[in-house]
Amino acid sequence: MKKLFITLLLCFCVFLFGGCSSAPQYSVAQNKDGSVEQVLFIPFYISELQNQGVDNETCLILSNEIKNYFDKDFLSMYNNFILRVNLDPSLTSNDKSILIQGCPSVDELSGTGQLNGIVYKLNFDSAIHYYYFNYAVYYSDLIDLLNKDDSIVEQGLFTNKKINKGQTIFGENKQYDEYNTFAEYITNQCYQILKNNTSLSDESINLIVPSTYVYSYGTSSKRLHSDADKIVYSNGIYYHQWEITLENSTREISTWRITINANVWYAFVLGVGIIFALTLLIINKIKEKRNEKLNETNKKST
Repeated sequence: MKKLFITLLLCFCVFLFGGCSSAPQYSVAQNKDGSVEQVLFIPFYISELQNQGVDNETCLILSNEIKNYFDKDFLSMYNNFILRVNLDPSLTSNDKSILIQGCPSVDELSGTGQLNGIVYKLNFDSAIHYYYFNYAVYYSDLIDLLNKDDSIVEQGLFTNKKINKGQTIFGENKQYDEYNTFAEYITNQCYQILKNNTSLSDESINLIVPSTYVYSYGTSSKRLHSDADKIVYSNGIYYHQWEITLENSTREISTWRITINANVWYAFVLGVGIIFALTLLIINKIKEKRNEKLNETNKKST
C-alpha cells in the first residue's frame, strides 16, 4: 500500500467534494513536474452550530480553536521530521539540506481559514520529500519501505492484473495512540473543542462532529481502476474518491492496473500470422490444382 501512495498521488480541489463540505477530507497529488501537493480539510461546522442556536461570536471562537489545535499538530509533525532528518546516520549534510529545503517550511504549516473550514496545503519538491516528511518518523528504514511492493498480481492468459490494497489515512494510527484511528482522533478533538467552549449537550455535539470522511487520490492515467465510490475527471486528472465512516474507518480500498501479457500476445499474433500464411498457401494450391484441371479439360475438348 505504501507504493500506492507514491505512484498514485492526487491533486486537491475543494469543488470536487460537492455535497461533502462538512466532512473532513484528505488528498495528496503528484504534479506533472514531479512535485507533490498534500491537503487536509477540516470543516468548521458553522451551519450545524447555528442550527443548534450557537451565536456568531461563539462560532468564530470555535473556528479559531479548531485552527489553533490542528496548527499545533502540523507543527509537531514538522519538528518530528526535522529531528528525524538530523538524526538519520544514512544522510549526508547535503542530503539533509535537500530534504529540508524540498519540504514545507514552518511558516507554511499554518492552516488557511475559509468560509466553511480550514485547509492545510503542503507542497513538496518530490514524492520522496513527501514520503520522508510523513512516514520517516515511524519507520527506521525508509528506503526498504519505499522499495517494498505489497501488490498482488493475478496472471491471466492475455493480461495481468496488478492490485494494491490498503487502508486510507483515516484508518491509520501512528501518532495518536490514545485513539484507534486518525478518523477517531479528528472526531474526538472536535468533540472536546465544542464541549469546552459551548453549553451544548453531548447529544447535540454528537450530531455536529464528523462521522463521515472523504479520502481521494488520482492519476492522469485512465488505466488505473479502483473500487472507489466515485471517480471524477477534471483538468486531466482522474480523481478516485472513497467515503469513509467512523465505523468503517479501517475500510480496505483497492486499486489495480491491467497490463498486457506481451509474450502471450506476441505468440498469439505470430500464431495467427502463421495460420493466415498457411491458409493463403492452401488456397493458392487449391487454385493451382483447379486451374490445372481446367487446362486439361480444355485440351481434351480441343
